[in-house]
Amino acid sequence: MSVSSILSAQEVSDDGDQAARRQLVHRGEDLLDKLDNIRRDILAGGVSRQRLENLAQALRQRRTQVSDPRLIEIIDEIELRAAVEIAKLTRSI
Repeated sequence: MSVSSILSAQEVSDDGDQAARRQLVHRGEDLLDKLDNIRRDILAGGVSRQRLENLAQALRQRRTQVSDPRLIEIIDEIELRAAVEIAKLTRSI
């Protein structure tokens, strides 16, 4: 195998890695936007159940694509908090 073909293969791999990173960053930004919307709703006096359920669903979908244990822990904490808030909204008084 020639050196140029090895370098070409690395460039393709690097391009794939960069595309994967961009996609992960985009997904992370999407989740942060959802969290920011929830924060604004809470400050305004209430958050909708639908918004919390959308966040929980997005987190469940993203979890399968994450390998970092610390990030999985953070996702679990956010998902638990969303579940608690949903339970608060749906409980009968």
